[in-house]
Amino acid sequence: MNRVRTLAAASFLAAAAPAMMASSALAGQSIEARVNAVRDGTVLISFPARPDVCGDGRGSVWTNGSHDGSWRSEWVCVHGPVRVSIGRSAGQTVSVRTHVGGEWTGASATETNLGDVSAPDAARYPVELARTLAGSNAGHALSAATFADGVDISPQLAGLARDDGASTEARKQALFWLGQSDAPSSELVGLDSALRSLPLRKQFTFVLSQRRDDLTTAKLIELATHDPDLQVRKQAMFWLGQSQDPKAIAFFREVLKP
Repeated sequence: MNRVRTLAAASFLAAAAPAMMASSALAGQSIEARVNAVRDGTVLISFPARPDVCGDGRGSVWTNGSHDGSWRSEWVCVHGPVRVSIGRSAGQTVSVRTHVGGEWTGASATETNLGDVSAPDAARYPVELARTLAGSNAGHALSAATFADGVDISPQLAGLARDDGASTEARKQALFWLGQSDAPSSELVGLDSALRSLPLRKQFTFVLSQRRDDLTTAKLIELATHDPDLQVRKQAMFWLGQSQDPKAIAFFREVLKP
């Protein structure tokens, strides 16, 4: 009887070995490689969110008490995981959507669920992906990266903001999320010379205004005074007027002096 069981177990292992090896090989691949292996359909990934990030599972996300959606009393803010759905068509990524909390709604024949992945791997991949995306897709990709737990992607965000080969929307989103990160204001201010187009420079004034410290206020005053583009100067003036910073008030007093 024991010999029969041993032979049966050996036969089972021999039959299962190819599948086990294939599964192991897939697990060892990068997220990018696993996503790129899907020609058409939707790829799903999940990973741990930062402790200060929560969401309703339907698209609204809150960070440090702020949110990017409208609050309803019946909603519950759940602390993770981050869930990202990546749309694929003809071997290309065509859409990205990011949610925090909730669950995937049921398996579909067009969905490939990669399951839980590590936060560091999950953070790096969307930043690279965002370079070629436009519109809200770039924003969703970068928000997914910034929501990942225990990962500082500010160097990658700064690199993307400087990248003339990336889409304008991706660079604008990189600027925004860099401003929201713990990167020093000196790093943010230092991007000035790399931002040449009007949309990027206008975004730059907004991102600076969110920091509300001496360095960024001084940069806004410099832009309001010396930027060669009138629209950028006007934008810098507007955000200075919203700041209530004593240095901004002193600046306006000087400008408006008869």
